Amino acid sequence: MSDKKILYRTSDIYFSAFLMAIDINFIDMEDSKNEKGQAKKMFVFSIPDKEVGRLKRLFFGGAGTVRARRFVDELKTLKSMLHT
Repeated sequence: MSDKKILYRTSDIYFSAFLMAIDINFIDMEDSKNEKGQAKKMFVFSIPDKEVGRLKRLFFGGAGTVRARRFVDELKTLKSMLHT
């Protein structure tokens, strides 16, 4: 089985905070546009390709667990990046 890493992009700040709280490597924040041409930010992570689906299921299914303080700290970090 391959441990190939991909650059995974998401605009979901809460999912991004979850990924950071479980030590998924945050790479950068990029400017992007939505379908209507409006500006938005994308959070970019280096993540093993085979893990993306599993982590999405954990987070969006409500089964993912992290330390609350760590999640809040990572969320604050991402918010501060958006507003600087």
